[in-house]
Amino acid sequence: MKSIYFVLFLVIFLHANSDEVLADREANIAKNLERIDSSRQELEAYRAATHTLFNQREAQILAKEKDLNKTLELISQKEENIKNMLAKNEKILAELKSITSDKVLEVYAKMKDSAAATIISELPRDEAAKVLHSLEAKKISTIFAKMDPQIAAELTQILKNDELFKETNLDK
Repeated sequence: MKSIYFVLFLVIFLHANSDEVLADREANIAKNLERIDSSRQELEAYRAATHTLFNQREAQILAKEKDLNKTLELISQKEENIKNMLAKNEKILAELKSITSDKVLEVYAKMKDSAAATIISELPRDEAAKVLHSLEAKKISTIFAKMDPQIAAELTQILKNDELFKETNLDK
């Protein structure tokens, strides 16, 4: 009988301890569940904040990109305007050079041969050759006749070589 009491006592004792152990484990599981739930909520909040920040930054980048595109478009328009103005200015300059050159040539064409020869002799050789090149052959021959033979020979050589009248040198 003692052994029955002992076994009974042991069963009751173990049963009481197992209830405590189970209660203790239940409490630990509940705590762990609370920590997991808290961590999950923090993670969700972090994801939401990160997503909001990402959307804000993306909106800022898109706004800056839009501003840059507007600026590039303005620059392209201004560049095109400058190119057009430059082309117009070059055309006007060419017309002015032509008009000026035509007037100078007209003056030399109407000038007496001896006066033209004196003035052309004093010009730099390339300028003198340009003036002579634009005159009629008959006028050139009469001017050469009135000019110092050495200068006339130099100008004849320049005209013969025609170095000054190539396309690349005319614009200078």
